[in-house]
Amino acid sequence: MAQDIEGLLKTIRAHIDRKPEFEAYQDYFDTLRLLGKEDKAKSFEHNLWLRGETTRQCVAAKDPVVIERFYNLTHKTYIYGAERSFDDFMVAVEWQREPKAKFWVPRREVLEGRHKIASRIQAFLDDPDALFLGFSMTPGTGKTTLIKFLLAYVYGQYPNSANMYVSYADAMVKMVYDGVTSIITDNMEYRFNDVFPTAKQPLCSAEYYTITARKKGDFPTLGLISLGGSITGRTRANKLLITDDLVKNKELARSPQRLETLYQDYLATITTRTIGDDVKQIMLGTIWSTHCPLSRMKEEHKDDPRYTFITMPVRDEEGHSLFHYEHPDRYTDERMAQLEATLDPVDFSCLYMQKGIEKEGLAFSSDALQYYNGVLPEGEPDNILFYADVAFGGGDSFSMPIAYVYGNDVFIHDVVFDRGDKSITMPRVVGKILQHKIKVGQFEANSGGDFYCDEVDRLLREKHNYSANIGSKRASSKMSKLSRIEQHVPAIKRFYFRDANCRDSDYKKFMDEVTTFSFTSKNLHDDGPDALAGLADKLYYGSTARVELGKRLW
Repeated sequence: MAQDIEGLLKTIRAHIDRKPEFEAYQDYFDTLRLLGKEDKAKSFEHNLWLRGETTRQCVAAKDPVVIERFYNLTHKTYIYGAERSFDDFMVAVEWQREPKAKFWVPRREVLEGRHKIASRIQAFLDDPDALFLGFSMTPGTGKTTLIKFLLAYVYGQYPNSANMYVSYADAMVKMVYDGVTSIITDNMEYRFNDVFPTAKQPLCSAEYYTITARKKGDFPTLGLISLGGSITGRTRANKLLITDDLVKNKELARSPQRLETLYQDYLATITTRTIGDDVKQIMLGTIWSTHCPLSRMKEEHKDDPRYTFITMPVRDEEGHSLFHYEHPDRYTDERMAQLEATLDPVDFSCLYMQKGIEKEGLAFSSDALQYYNGVLPEGEPDNILFYADVAFGGGDSFSMPIAYVYGNDVFIHDVVFDRGDKSITMPRVVGKILQHKIKVGQFEANSGGDFYCDEVDRLLREKHNYSANIGSKRASSKMSKLSRIEQHVPAIKRFYFRDANCRDSDYKKFMDEVTTFSFTSKNLHDDGPDALAGLADKLYYGSTARVELGKRLW
């Protein structure tokens, strides 16, 4: 039977190629729906092809009547696709909303096109083995609104299941409850009934925040609760448990003891409300530190393929926004720069870059360092030198701070901080040596740094006829990298670094790593602090040492 329908679809498509009439497209849609009774997967493939064609015809048509017919047929493809696609569901239910009021379509190119958020959620729901999906996202990127649509989708797809949503505050729970009930019941604003025409009219309780299609006495289809509210006897989950922003503020996030209490409460109070071993969990939140719930879950289940963790910072490594929607509620590069300039670096790292930091263990907190406006003192410096922590790509950064020395004062005037391989970093290093007329420099010899040094020296001499006292030295094997950095903290805090508003991209990334380096938590990278420690060692303990620790006099 399925093969016969496939043959009919092929015949209709050939007719469309010869004469693209609306009636043929309508016949194609009716036929693929018939195929869906035999082979759902194949029918959805045909549905995607048809959607592309109807969308194209809608754009190309001139007759308003024809445009409307293709427009409505395109809507039907989304309604049909919504049977198994969370992405299609959101498009379909918002179809008749005013363009300015729509949530998903203005953000879809970014949230789905770039980040595949809806597809990842759908894949998680469809995977029988998946148990946990962790999402760490930037505030204001549409996370809680997304959850409203997900809960409405769950209500339509699994009306006889029991599901829970938990957040830190009653006000958040009420906002989500109001949003979900609106999507399901407001037929003037949304088209939920088009997607799920047989869905029961829900019984909603604004007192208990429940939305249910189940019979009286059963646990509700959707039970929404706050951490401060009573859970016992009110709701259970046998399908899906969603936790959203369990850490309510940075004051809680900065207290390991309170985070431990929160995590134990999550384990003892929330997860015990699940029924059976196959309940799926979605946890949304901010990566605050190694003690926050998302970090704890990731550490405890890092080797379990049933647990997936997705981290979405607000910008890429080059400083460009990853959430630049065609909508006023977006993050532009300019807005990101303003936020970073005004926020504490640790808060910015946690909230916007999703890099948790233990503030109490910071080695070089931003307010503990000294700065200058990028203008060096008058007169010739006593020395210009560099130290390079060599890397050859693979996630680590080639880190090379360049210091201008005036008496007791050391100015970190420039930096090479690049994750490229040596074909990219080596020409940059040579260029910086020539630009600053550097006479003294040292490469860390470990992991091929000695060969890197020899090649830089050769290029300077043979191609540029430039001679400098540069060499390489192995880091001591008797002292760990962490101990070496810790040894030179006092000296590094005496260095002068460029103000935030006069840094290039390398310098900015370098300082981001320096000011978020912690002695008490795991650091993804330590190339910046390690290079500064090497520079301090060269300045104060090396053979060319000319600086004495002392108070600045001018």
